[in-house]
Amino acid sequence: MKIIGITGGTGAGKSELSAKLGQLGATVVDSDLISHRISKKGGAAFDEIVTSFGTDILDKTGEIDRKRLGKIVFENPDKLELLEKITHKHIFERMQQEIEACDTDAVVLDVPLLFQCNFPIKCDLTVAVIADEETRIKRIMNRDGITKDAAVARIKNQLSNDEYKALADVCFENNGGPEEIEKFARRLLGKL
Repeated sequence: MKIIGITGGTGAGKSELSAKLGQLGATVVDSDLISHRISKKGGAAFDEIVTSFGTDILDKTGEIDRKRLGKIVFENPDKLELLEKITHKHIFERMQQEIEACDTDAVVLDVPLLFQCNFPIKCDLTVAVIADEETRIKRIMNRDGITKDAAVARIKNQLSNDEYKALADVCFENNGGPEEIEKFARRLLGKL
């Protein structure tokens, strides 16, 4: 079994590539999905997050309001570091469990912070999905319904394309459409 770590900045198309690899037969382990699960009421990180950030982050149903929490952590690097300290240990543990339960030839780890979080799982190959800034801005605005300034601010808080190129084994420039993603995904799996 080969483990492929997929990463990239917001709006670059990391999730689309991971999904396409999943459609082509790889098992996809999505760190964001795991993060959502462990942060739900009864999840492994829920109590510690609420204790650390207060009940003001909860919605009417008692679940964590991700937008409220996001506003807190993205405006304060220390708070972001605290949230990551709480969640990462649970995320990494669940990812390892999913890998061990896998029976496919390829496992795709979809990890936005692959190069920034002391990722403990050894990848046979790392792939960074990059795209030009204008393309990313348009995708983020369409996907999240936010302003151009908000989209630019998100991009500025992440690694640059040059940093991804320096860190990843392979870079995929995703300035095209779904056909380009499929072609790249097929080539990638064909090399394994």
